[in-house]
Parts: sequence; structure tokens; C-alpha cells
Amino acid sequence: MSGNSPVLTIAIPTYNRARCLERLLAVLRNEIEGEARVELLVSDNASTDGTEALVEAYRADGTAIVYIRNSENMGADRNILQCFNRANGKYVWIFGDDDIVAPGTVHRVLEAMSTQTYQLICVTSYFSKNETIQAKKFKHSQDMEFTSANDLARRVHVLFTFISGVIINKESVSSASHPPFESLFDTNLGQLGLFFTALNCHRKSLLIRDPLVTATANRGVGYGLYKVFGTNLAKITREWIEDESVQRSIINGTIQKFLPVWIFLSRKSMASSVAEDPHEILRNCFGRYSRYWIFNYPIYALPLPLASAWLMLVRVINKCHTLLLSGT
Repeated sequence: MSGNSPVLTIAIPTYNRARCLERLLAVLRNEIEGEARVELLVSDNASTDGTEALVEAYRADGTAIVYIRNSENMGADRNILQCFNRANGKYVWIFGDDDIVAPGTVHRVLEAMSTQTYQLICVTSYFSKNETIQAKKFKHSQDMEFTSANDLARRVHVLFTFISGVIINKESVSSASHPPFESLFDTNLGQLGLFFTALNCHRKSLLIRDPLVTATANRGVGYGLYKVFGTNLAKITREWIEDESVQRSIINGTIQKFLPVWIFLSRKSMASSVAEDPHEILRNCFGRYSRYWIFNYPIYALPLPLASAWLMLVRVINKCHTLLLSGT
């Protein structure tokens, strides 16, 4: 990249969420004001809700935004890949339009990038239970560097699926060999092609432990939750991750720390608007893992009060496991 290229591109794929996008842009405008090292890009999937007028108003007011408006809705996975391809930064942060950053986040991230070259920078997220998101102020906890891809995967695991939590080195990804990113279109996990390629060529990564990103913990999602985070995630992990130990760390983390609460919510009809049988789907992709039968199946099979108690036990175990990995 040339010396005039930005260090970081913050790229926002969006579709018909002008209200969320406005909240995010209001924060980012202050974060990037006068900061030549940052490129802000919005890739609009042919929104019909005033998104174009919103972005143009910010541009007219002096906020530097590269605005791409697609002629039609190409789908989320294609839009995410377009964000990566059109970004000019050495690092690319594909950011969800309904997420938000804490004050000082961009400076904090740029500061980390100035000291080392990383293939991945993972940013800790805080999930809000409602749409009134208030970004937490961070406390400058000690960041963690990793030279082992597996050590990073043990910490991040399923959160590789959360686009706002992962910043990738575009130079590393672009120069690495990988299957076609287009093969992941319509999986709802297209970003994993980018993130897993960076993980395969991993030399050094950073985990920022402060909760810099706040996201809405969406319930009642409009897609097949277990098809995406069961069938699709398992298949992509096994096909794209070269190191089997890294594969296991991602899958084990998904089983142990992500799926239990969603299986419980499914039993209360609070997980997805798409009818699915969690056990029918998950045993096919995770049934060979002992963790599935310990952490997932009891929550599916036990009477609801006992399932609730089992979930509480799982949360305690996971809390202890996180503390152990943190060395605290």
C-alpha cells in the first residue's frame, strides 16, 4: 500500500437500518474527526428507508464517507465481501450498522496498530439486552498478544462470527491462498472466509480486553439459527481452518459458550422465527463431541426448570473457564 493509504478502513455494510446507522455515524464522526489514518466506508444494499439521504447529509456536513450504493440488494454476505474489496486501509474493520463503539475506541485501536503488525485484532464486545445501547467506558485492561492461532481461537471461538469484533490485516489476507470467498455466499457467515484466512496465516494477533464495542443481543432472529451456527459454522470451520486443533477450539467454544443459552431460549420460543429442532440439527454436526452431550443436550431434553438450573451451572463453569484463560 502507498504511504498515502489509510491505516484503517471502517466499513459498514447496511440495508434499511437508517435509524441504527445514524446512531453509529454520530459516534464515528467524533471518533475520526481530523484523523487522516482512517477511511470510513458505507456500502448500502439498495436501502429504501432514507439511508442514502442520511449518508449524504453527513457528507455535506463535512464527514468524509466513501459511499457505495448498490443497484439492488445483493445480500449480506456479498455486501460484506464488497466492503473488504473496496477498502483501502492496511487493516479492515467491517462493522455492523446496529453496533456502536465506546469513546476513544478508534484512537485505542490505531495506537495498537502502530506498535506491531497483526494478522487479527479482536475487540471485546458487550451485548446489550435492548436497543438502547450505551457504550461502556473502558478501563485500560491489559491487552493480550498471541503468537499461537489456537490460543486465540480458544478465547474468541464463536465470536469470530461477530463482524464488529474482528479487525483483519487486508495485506495478509489478500496475499494468502484460500478457497473462493464467494463459496460462502448465502451462508450468513461470509465474513468467516476473511477471518479464517487471516487465522490460517497467523503470526501474531491482539485481543483488546476492554469492552469497546456494544451490540444489541438480538433475539427472535429471522433465519435458521441452528442451520447457521450449527450446520454452516461446523462445515466452514472444518473446510477453511487448516489446523485441526484450531478447528476444535472454535467448535468447542461454540458448543460450550454460545449454544446453551440459545437452546434454552428456543424452548421458550424466543430464539428464532424459523421453526427448527435444535437437537435434530446439532447432533448431526456436533454429536461426536462430548461437550455437546454435557453442555447442550440436557438443556434440550430436561424439564424446563431443570434445564434452567443446568444452564446456570454451565454459566458458572464458563465463567471459571474464562478466568482460567485470562490467568486471573
